[in-house]
Amino acid sequence: GPSKNELKKLAKQAEKAAKKQAHKENTAQGAGGAAKSGGAKPAASAPTVSLPPPPKVLLFQGAQDDPATLKAVWASLQYQVDVGVAKSKDVPAGCKVTSQKPILIYGNDYVLGGGGNAMCKAIALMGGETLSFEADEWCEWERTTLRMADAENLKLEALATALEHSASGVHLVGDSDSMADICILVTLSKFANDHLSSWPVAVQKYYNFHEGTLEKAKQAVENYLPAPPVSLDDPSLLKVLTSVFATAVEEIAPSAVLPASIIKKCDNPKHGDYQCSAAMPAFASLKKSGKPMPPGVQGPPQFAEAIMKHLGNDHPVISEMQIQGPGFIMCKISPNYLVGKVQSIMDAKSLPKPKVEPQTCLVDFSSPNIAKEMHVGHLRSTIIGEAVCRILEFVGHKVERVNHVGDWGTQFGMLIQYLKEEYPDFAQSMPNITDLTAFYKAAKERFDADPEFKKTSQLNVVKLQSGDAECMQIWKILCDVSRKEFQKVYDRLDVTVYEYGESFYNDKIPPVIEEFDKAGLLRVEEGGAKCVFVENFQIPLMLQKSDGGYGYDSTDMAALKHRLHTVKANRIIVITDFSQGDHFAMCNRAAKDIGWVDKGQQLQHIGFGTVQGEDGKRFKTRSGDTVRLVDLLDEAVSRMEASLSERIDQGKANITKEELHEVAEAIGYGAVKYYDLRRNPTSNYKFSYDAMLDTKGNTAVYLLFARVRFESIMAKAKAEHNVDVDDLEKAGEKIVIAHESERNLALQLTSFSDVIDTTLEDLFPYHICEYVYNLSIAASDFVTQCRVLGSPEMKSRLLLCKVTTMAMEQCFDLLGIRHVKRI
Repeated sequence: GPSKNELKKLAKQAEKAAKKQAHKENTAQGAGGAAKSGGAKPAASAPTVSLPPPPKVLLFQGAQDDPATLKAVWASLQYQVDVGVAKSKDVPAGCKVTSQKPILIYGNDYVLGGGGNAMCKAIALMGGETLSFEADEWCEWERTTLRMADAENLKLEALATALEHSASGVHLVGDSDSMADICILVTLSKFANDHLSSWPVAVQKYYNFHEGTLEKAKQAVENYLPAPPVSLDDPSLLKVLTSVFATAVEEIAPSAVLPASIIKKCDNPKHGDYQCSAAMPAFASLKKSGKPMPPGVQGPPQFAEAIMKHLGNDHPVISEMQIQGPGFIMCKISPNYLVGKVQSIMDAKSLPKPKVEPQTCLVDFSSPNIAKEMHVGHLRSTIIGEAVCRILEFVGHKVERVNHVGDWGTQFGMLIQYLKEEYPDFAQSMPNITDLTAFYKAAKERFDADPEFKKTSQLNVVKLQSGDAECMQIWKILCDVSRKEFQKVYDRLDVTVYEYGESFYNDKIPPVIEEFDKAGLLRVEEGGAKCVFVENFQIPLMLQKSDGGYGYDSTDMAALKHRLHTVKANRIIVITDFSQGDHFAMCNRAAKDIGWVDKGQQLQHIGFGTVQGEDGKRFKTRSGDTVRLVDLLDEAVSRMEASLSERIDQGKANITKEELHEVAEAIGYGAVKYYDLRRNPTSNYKFSYDAMLDTKGNTAVYLLFARVRFESIMAKAKAEHNVDVDDLEKAGEKIVIAHESERNLALQLTSFSDVIDTTLEDLFPYHICEYVYNLSIAASDFVTQCRVLGSPEMKSRLLLCKVTTMAMEQCFDLLGIRHVKRI
């Protein structure tokens, strides 16, 4: 590490550069102000002096699970010093790197390597920390004593004594985090999981106080690591092409700077498969910096030519390239490369999955109300939520499926009283409530019309909240009746969800209110309501009403705390209609303000639009009532059953009357789901049985028919040509791609990895719908353009049919759509 004099020199360089930049900005502001002053003739402007920007600070060879890297990252966050990620080209000339340890680069002439303490000190000084002898001594103690000890023999007495005598009890030097705290806490974290409870109390308090900040630094480390090399075997075409072109640019122009995104799919397939835009930003960065251009380059088109020449004509990934416009490189993917990708899908019997760090993801969806029928308003949350769960499970995450049912509140007072009166023998026999909507309406009419009934109902609420045995019994009956009705919908839609209703969080609300109060974030409003105000919102979260009761805000904050700290969810997704977006934004912000989001957890709300009728208003029955979800689904099946029955009678179907209902269910339910899922969930849409059950266009019916067509081709191959595609696969028969439609089908199959990457960011299932629809179009074009049965290429083309049906089936599974082999 450097000497103290070298560190002082480093700090002075940073301070000097910062002062120059500040002077430049002040001068610019002063000139601007003078130019705007009225009346007087503007003074002659002083000659502009171009000041160099402050030197960049870069971290080279940072590594995951490396204490030195963690110290540097934490220091960067603590002292707000911008630290970038260095590449080999950023290492100053004449500096010989002899190890894999992280290195801090300052400007073009200063390299600091060897240890995390030295880098931490350097960053602290750049951030304005005064060089402290005491802090320096603690860093030395960490290096020579703490770091050298094993877990069983940590010598923490001196640390405990120093903390007990410090001003705050949780900082070694001063009253804020110092470089000494950072260096010591990073080393303590190696032992904390197994030995924290055995440490001196003062050290336990010290560690617990900083644990949240430490975890945030750990989460941030990945942003400071060099991008891992991308193998040509990577399933993502976008990543492979980005690596190919970025590497080419770096090799012909090492000083060029590129944005993160330089590759996109071509809008028009006639121009190519993918488009690279690297030439324009690379040329602009070299021109701005004054660094040398590649030979012969006078503009982006020549830069693009240099890239193409460097890649050559026999590249393993790219078969064709051409320049369009100001320097865009249009490229086509090599058929041989695509063969390898499709073969890997065939061998794995699965579409490619991105490598992700498994997390616990909690999805809150469906959420109907007890004692009310599920209606069309519950459709979107239920089917979007199921698809989101399946997508997360597909890539390896553990998913908690939560049904946050409305099973608590003042409405239960009237429901309890009405059930008592209508079913007086409820204790002996289960009430036969077949229509929950009618039951709820009748109770509400009595409540509004009968003052005595209303008064008794209000007393029932108090009794229920106090745990009265009879009220609790009736409440449970209502819940059980409702669950049976809900399950009818879930069975039809193949939905799995586990109930954690509002009542589950009742006993968790008071501790949450107390926690906000202790944190100084609770405000008691006039009348006694306990509220939490969050930034950018004028209306507060009301954690307790003025009458002492609890509402949605109370329950949702208690649920959020439980999910973060008991379930330990890394990602929480709540799926409701868009109108609740502000509510969940407030809840999420309040959770961050109080420190619950302490390990980089992700809180996400997916807000969906309205299902509309042909008139553009909320979808209702002709009488104006809300459409029951069971009725809506059964109507889709009924219409599909009539259509299939007609096809059977006309000899156009390949199923029997006995199979009719099962196939109609698969297509009918799938049609309703796909019609919703294929669009951005934030948009409204008009519900139309005719549109969703259409056999043409972007519908589940078309997709299911398309897949059956490929199944039929494979069945005919076996029956008429004695060629079993499964036997071909077992024998190791290889796929050959020669025709353009074969290449296009292989390209569509291979693009799945990038589609699933995009889907994991926003969790919108329509990306999967677009993929499977484009795949079905490419496959239909393939079997139209290329004769499969009886052709010389029959074996290879049958394998393409098989991998296509497998890919479509997997997409149907992700969307929750049943697949059929014959229609």
